[in-house]
Amino acid sequence: MPILLTKEDIILINQRTIARHGGNFVPPFNLLNPSSLDYLVEAVNASLFGQPMYPSLSDKAAYYMHSIIANHVFQDGNKRTGLGAALVFLSLNEVSLKDDPDGEKPKAQFPHKSLFDMTMEVASSKMDLEELKDWFSENIQDSNL
Repeated sequence: MPILLTKEDIILINQRTIARHGGNFVPPFNLLNPSSLDYLVEAVNASLFGQPMYPSLSDKAAYYMHSIIANHVFQDGNKRTGLGAALVFLSLNEVSLKDDPDGEKPKAQFPHKSLFDMTMEVASSKMDLEELKDWFSENIQDSNL
């Protein structure tokens, strides 16, 4: 059973990313669409007809990221929080991203160009959830996850 993020975890990721990189945090939790966050936390581990909707770690990482960005969960910092949530989730489950083509090890605080590009594609609706699942599946160390 994978380690999942809680609502509080995701709010903390948003709060810390704004504190570190700037932005506008609206107290108390910076939430724009709290019901979207509640749904995300429940749906990431949901089943449909007895089958998990997001069976792999890469599927779950993609769902965290896509849901936060596309549903504008927060007043500010959705792209950074979506990416951060996906990377924290993978790290908690001892999964890391492959090195980028330039040989640099990706880090949440200094994402390599492919992470930036992918995040911007999600935010501009050029990459949907299925494509994002494929991206994570192709870019994590163990392709069986």
